[in-house]
Amino acid sequence: MKKLSVILIALLVFTSCSSTREGKSSKSELRSQRRQVDQLTVKNAVENRRYIIKLNRLYFNMGGIAELIPRANFIIIDGEKAVISTAYLGRQYDIKPIVGINMRGRAEEYSLTNNLAKGSYKIKLKVSNGQSNSFDLYIDISKGGYCTASISSLKIDNIRYSGYLQPIAGSNKAAAEQGDLI
Repeated sequence: MKKLSVILIALLVFTSCSSTREGKSSKSELRSQRRQVDQLTVKNAVENRRYIIKLNRLYFNMGGIAELIPRANFIIIDGEKAVISTAYLGRQYDIKPIVGINMRGRAEEYSLTNNLAKGSYKIKLKVSNGQSNSFDLYIDISKGGYCTASISSLKIDNIRYSGYLQPIAGSNKAAAEQGDLI
């Protein structure tokens, strides 16, 4: 009787251990598929020029970090349209004090360079609103969607931000119709 109970318990333990291995392998497969879909959506958003960069950190030139609220600090690139709305703390070359950058304009001189080995993108663009205001943006985007942005102008010092990329809804419609998305 003891031998029978030991065999049954061993069989139960063996079956429970084998089922968790299958569960773990399926979870890792799902994670890798989700990661591939995320990388593909980032790629399509960058190539279609339809994305929002939500900024969550501001880096000072002399060291130090300021945490930002991503809902209020962002860069939007939607084709030829561009919107910059973010906080600014740093040196300024104007009579009026500057505490933030709020500008709607056009994305001019847009150049995209991608590194196929790493899956990252480098974007250089100039945003101007038709008046004398213009900002130069330098954006680095990793394949997972992490971004670093640098903004400079004649009236402000160079300032760096970090955040994450979020595709604009509807930017994947054309790619889905072509069969590029999973």
